[in-house]
Amino acid sequence: MNQQHKDQAAGLRRLMAGPKPRIISLLSAASKPEHARFMTNLAAPLYRQGNKVLIVEATSALMHEVGHYGINAEQGTLLEAIMRPELHQPLINNDSQGYSVAKLLSGNSAGRFLQNDNIKQQLERVFLAMASQHDIVLVDAALNVEDAMPLDVLHHGEILIHMTRDVGSITQAYTLIKQLCGQIGRRSFDIVVSHASEAQARVVFNNIAEVARRHLYIELDFAGMIPSDEHLGIAAKLGRSVIEAFPMTKAAAAFKALAGKIDHNHGLLETSLS
Repeated sequence: MNQQHKDQAAGLRRLMAGPKPRIISLLSAASKPEHARFMTNLAAPLYRQGNKVLIVEATSALMHEVGHYGINAEQGTLLEAIMRPELHQPLINNDSQGYSVAKLLSGNSAGRFLQNDNIKQQLERVFLAMASQHDIVLVDAALNVEDAMPLDVLHHGEILIHMTRDVGSITQAYTLIKQLCGQIGRRSFDIVVSHASEAQARVVFNNIAEVARRHLYIELDFAGMIPSDEHLGIAAKLGRSVIEAFPMTKAAAAFKALAGKIDHNHGLLETSLS
């Protein structure tokens, strides 16, 4: 083996031996605006804890529907980077809060491209290459018509389900859990409950966990709760995270606690990209 090949092999070994990013897919049983606000408020303390954080919008929402993340028409999607590389659009937007934002695809018609195995594999490679440049990747995900994640690799990472105490949200959260189990098998999922006190969140979690245990034979994990706090809405109107705008509030404390748990545990579950 010549020196050039030795250097390449050594570089590849260093790359493979490096730490893998923590990829957390967040599925929403809450409204889109509320879920986006949850994502950005979680990203902010994770960044403050010293992590390089990336939010990936991985639903099929159109560009004008994802303004919560600061994505604009000039920013390209990962799918466009594969299908139309001549566009040379920027793929990452660096938010003023310190984290970065990217978008996987755009529009309902984009999903049909993921039925092409070759395109899907290329998209996964681009996604993983981008993820490898960050410590924590928060994926705003949604299940497709086949009850699967947009990328297969997301099935092997952490999955957190964000819900509220509303009956409709509880029903939707259980449906998501059931769909995931049907697609990827029985495994644990993490639950976070918004608009709830600690006691209220525990009641909601215990109820859905008992149903999941009895009917799906799986254990759910309680990740935490986010209380009702008017400061969340005020901070959003200011274009800031609640931890920056109102650091002494209950909501800020809850997001810091959740971010601390994720950071301390190297993710809520052990991430696997193998």
